Amino acid sequence: MEITKLSSLILPLTILITLTSFVLSQHNGLPTLDIVSEISTDPDDTSLFATDFGNLSKSTPGAVFYPSSPNDIATLIRFSYWSPKPFPISQRGAGHSTQGQTFVPDGVLVYMPSLGRNKSDSRITVTNGPIPYVDAGGEQLWINVLNATLKHGLMPRVFTDYLYPTVGGTLSNAGISGAAFKHGPQISNVYELDVITGTGETITCSREMEPDLFYGALGGLGQFGVITRARIALEPAQKTARRVLLFYTDVELLMKDQEKLISIENDLSGFDFVGGQVLLNKAQVSRMRSSLSDSDLEKITRLFNETDGPVYLIDAAVYFNDTTAASVDQNIKVLLKELHYISGYAFSFDMPLLNFLNRLYYLEVQLTPLGQWLVPHPWLDLFVPKSKVLEFDSRIFKGILKGNNATGALLLFPMNRAKWDDKMSAVTPDEEIFYVVSLLWTALENNAQTLTDANDQVVRICEEYSLGCKEYLPHFTNQQDWERQFGNKWGKFVSRKKKYDPKVLLSPGQQIFTPLEKTLNYGCNSTSIVIDFGTE
Repeated sequence: MEITKLSSLILPLTILITLTSFVLSQHNGLPTLDIVSEISTDPDDTSLFATDFGNLSKSTPGAVFYPSSPNDIATLIRFSYWSPKPFPISQRGAGHSTQGQTFVPDGVLVYMPSLGRNKSDSRITVTNGPIPYVDAGGEQLWINVLNATLKHGLMPRVFTDYLYPTVGGTLSNAGISGAAFKHGPQISNVYELDVITGTGETITCSREMEPDLFYGALGGLGQFGVITRARIALEPAQKTARRVLLFYTDVELLMKDQEKLISIENDLSGFDFVGGQVLLNKAQVSRMRSSLSDSDLEKITRLFNETDGPVYLIDAAVYFNDTTAASVDQNIKVLLKELHYISGYAFSFDMPLLNFLNRLYYLEVQLTPLGQWLVPHPWLDLFVPKSKVLEFDSRIFKGILKGNNATGALLLFPMNRAKWDDKMSAVTPDEEIFYVVSLLWTALENNAQTLTDANDQVVRICEEYSLGCKEYLPHFTNQQDWERQFGNKWGKFVSRKKKYDPKVLLSPGQQIFTPLEKTLNYGCNSTSIVIDFGTE
């Protein structure tokens, strides 16, 4: 019997799976499993998923599941849900988590890119109507979505800075970049989702249809279900990006100018992307080689030598085509006259829009042969309230990180909270403007632990001085920290977990819910599971 075969496969995982014919008959719709051939416990397979992009920790899954359709995932989840001893399940896309968020020790890892492998279509469908959109499988990379939409002269409104995570992966967090000030994060630009919940039920949801699951799944860290399809808003694609880099030594002037740029409501006179960076050392200056000429880099290095503190920059871009090129020239000239960057330290250049959106891929191509890409990445991403940014700068950039010679980009740019839908699970500081602060360290000299310790110190300072920060791509190991992270959304988060994943099967690597034994009766037999929903 297929179920017996599956049980024997999973037994090495210390997952006891037995399902009686009584349960099969009482819980309608649970089919004889034909997914056994898609599950592997071979160490050669499981070892491939023992770490992630962070390269900071290891945890080998008990088995890897290679589904050929969303229905396969639903079947697996239902099997676990109705088993006397359910087993944990985690989904993994491109593996770009940095702190083991997709790990599932002694459980089954669902390898999402396997979806649709036997299909003739790519699970990306573009609809070019009055309200254009794209339906994309949750396993699809954003670069594939972009390439598919560009064929129709369209593009999603918001991208992350790196285009090789999956649709489901970024929507489970928020999906941010310097373009989010204009349209909000990626989760604010979704019309509809297909989600497989922790009971194995497939639900299509939107703001009007099953809104509780829709809002919960967006930014929900994979806790309420597996996103297998997303309907994403599109806009007309432009041809060219003009990238503008403006340098500062005064963080207050930087903030003043960034906030001016994100406040411009006229799409024709402002920027489409407003980012920013903090440069603490010359190594970070040299990493800009792909964007600037050698003479420009020498000029910036001289500026760095002349100042006692960090150097800051605005990294902005405007998108345009041939018919709007002249107006873009004029608008940028007007804008630059109103800004407060250091005289002589404005650099601009045009590039194909696709090259700008995909700019980090070219960095990956450069660093991989040098052994500088697949290295430990002790990253820390924070949302800092506007009112606390100057104190953060003083205590962190000009304080504990001053003189830090580590490599990696340090990002600093503002967001408009009004562009975020507060019904969604994602959390932000309670101020109209907050700043993204990302410490994207690259550990090249066996200094991963040193950089991890520096991140921990940053978090402690934020807590000690009540800076009101929220973590993006959060990683906590106890429920108290998760409660503090979600704040007044915690009660809703817990109630959604009870509703959509009552046996706590999904995404255990997030470590949100601490296990406690509970006994549930399903009318046929009693079974014990582990779960702690805390208090609401």
